[in-house]
Amino acid sequence: MPLKATPRITVITPSLNQADFLERAICSVLDQGYPDLEYIVVDGGSTDQSVDLIRQYEDDLTYWQSQPDGGPADAVNQAINRATGEIIAIVNADDLLLPGTLEQVAKRMTRPDAPVWIVGHSLRIGEMDERLGQLTASSPKNLDAFLMHDSGLLPTASTFYRRGVFDAYGMFDPQMDSAWHYEVNCRLIAQGLVPAILPAVLSAHREHPHSHTATNILRNGQEFIDAAARYADRLPYERRHALWENIDERRRIYALAETESHANRSRSFLWQQLLRRPWWLGNSHYRQTLLRGVAHPSDTGAKPSAAPVRHAA
Repeated sequence: MPLKATPRITVITPSLNQADFLERAICSVLDQGYPDLEYIVVDGGSTDQSVDLIRQYEDDLTYWQSQPDGGPADAVNQAINRATGEIIAIVNADDLLLPGTLEQVAKRMTRPDAPVWIVGHSLRIGEMDERLGQLTASSPKNLDAFLMHDSGLLPTASTFYRRGVFDAYGMFDPQMDSAWHYEVNCRLIAQGLVPAILPAVLSAHREHPHSHTATNILRNGQEFIDAAARYADRLPYERRHALWENIDERRRIYALAETESHANRSRSFLWQQLLRRPWWLGNSHYRQTLLRGVAHPSDTGAKPSAAPVRHAA
C-alpha cells in the first residue's frame, strides 16, 4: 500500500547511561521539524543524569520509559510494539540525525517506486562532534558477500524501514547485544530484499571510548560472526564452503586478538583499531596477512601489513 504524502515516521532512541550525548541525539530528532513525527525514547534504567534530561523534553516526546530491559534490541522491540508510524528508524543515544533527514526520507518512500527499506550515508564524528570521516552506504552485491563483510555498508542511524518489514520478517533478536541490527539486515537480504541507497548523508555516528562498540570489541566481533553463520544454509554449497572458510579465519583472528590485546601497548592499540572496523576482515588477503603476521612475527612487533579495504573507516 502506498504511503500518504507525509507519512508518520517513528524514531526510536534506545539509551543506557549516555547522558553526555543523549540531549544532542534528542534535539537532532526534534529539530527536524517533521510534521508527523512519533518519537520514542527507551532508557534501560540509567544511573547517570539521563532520566532528568529526558524529563526536560517529555512534552515533545510521544512516549518514554526508563526501566531495566534485555538490552538494546529488546528496548527497540518494545518501542516497535508501541509504534504507530509507517516508517521506523533507530537513532542511538550517541548518534545524530542531520537536518532535513526525515523530509528526504519521506519524499523517497512516498514515490511510486518506493522501496520498503532505504539507507543513506553517515558521518563519523568524535566526542565533541568533530568530523572523523564518512561511512558511505553501499548495497550488498549478494547475501554471501554481505555475510562475509565483503560487500554492503549499512549505517544504523541512516537506515529506515517500512513498518510492514517487521510484521513480515520479525523484529530484532534480543539475545544479541551489538549485532542485532546486522542480523536483521542479513535476514532481509536472505529473503530477497535489497536496500535502496539514498545518495545523501542522513546521520552522524559517534565514535568515543565509552560506546558499546568500543568497550566490548571482542565480544561484538564474535557476535557479528555468529549472526552471519546463521544464514550459511541459505547459500549454494560452494558459496557456503567459502563462507565457512571466511568465518573460520575471522574467528581465528578474534581469538588471536584476545591474546594480542594483552601484549604491549602499541600492539594492543593496533588490534583495537582493527576490530572496530570489522569490514576490514572481509578481505581474504588481509585476513591471511594478519594470521601470518602473528604466526611469524617480525622484529617490529608483528604489525599486520597494509592491505586494501573496501569501505572508508
